[in-house]
Amino acid sequence: MVKSAIDREKALLDFTELPKDGEGFELLVRDVAMLLGFKARWTGRGPDGGRDLLLEEPGSPLLGGKIRYWLVSCKHMAHANGGMGRSVGLDDIGADGGIIDAVTQHQAQGYLLACSTQPSSAVVTRLEAIERNKGIPVHVWDSADIERALDTEKGWPIAQRFLPTSVGGWRIINTGESNEFTGVTRGYYIKFANRDDSRLHTSIMDDCFDLIESVQLPERDELRPRAVYYDDRYTRLYWQLDYLHERLADDPAISETSMRCLAKHLVKVFDQSDTMMGVDIDFLIKARSVSRHSDSYDPDHYTFYKKVRPEPFGPWGY
Repeated sequence: MVKSAIDREKALLDFTELPKDGEGFELLVRDVAMLLGFKARWTGRGPDGGRDLLLEEPGSPLLGGKIRYWLVSCKHMAHANGGMGRSVGLDDIGADGGIIDAVTQHQAQGYLLACSTQPSSAVVTRLEAIERNKGIPVHVWDSADIERALDTEKGWPIAQRFLPTSVGGWRIINTGESNEFTGVTRGYYIKFANRDDSRLHTSIMDDCFDLIESVQLPERDELRPRAVYYDDRYTRLYWQLDYLHERLADDPAISETSMRCLAKHLVKVFDQSDTMMGVDIDFLIKARSVSRHSDSYDPDHYTFYKKVRPEPFGPWGY
């Protein structure tokens, strides 16, 4: 059933940080959907010029694992009225027949309206009528629903990538052990561990991020921090990074030797920095080939963390 947006709490995220053309909001909705366990793919441009998403909802194995598909229509109205926003109206979603035809055309079973503000009461009434009279499940994700999905350990890095002003700074989650943390900042999702201390030294980490981000890389490549172990007894840092690169058909594979050379270059950058004086550092870098144009691309996909644990390595390991 459709949920009314009346009396929703005021959103803390500022969706006007997203471009007016709506494409940034569409990408955000896609990432939120994948965060919530859906598979997502684009269906191409719709009649209104916008892209539609198709979500694959996994079925319960207790009920035969039957999959259900949802057609998603994204409406970004946060910039209306001078940035005050406005509700999604009937003209924005189109006639009943258009929604029903679009769901049928894409062989979907449900219709999801995702909006950066909220639906009007008239839109809620129309969608409920479609569900009641045509048997098509309908649902709405408004700004408050999206905010709640992002206000989680895994969702916060997504929020920081798309809405950096609203969610700047650090978010720290203790993992149970007094010296182990998950930290979220700058759109990174990072595992931390100290040798002894129970505090996360964010100022040192911020200096590290500044230096890592300063390294010049090819246009399609990115260094993505995954984990860091801080030996606070001897002031040593052990960083684990992924080198994400978009490999074209004719590009050679990136060798382990080149990753070791990059690690040595990073050490040199840190050694020459005034902010890292007195800090020993080492890097372990793993090359990963990615496709950023893939519907399922996520720079912090859970598979990248399967064997990642913040711990010492290299000549200072113990």
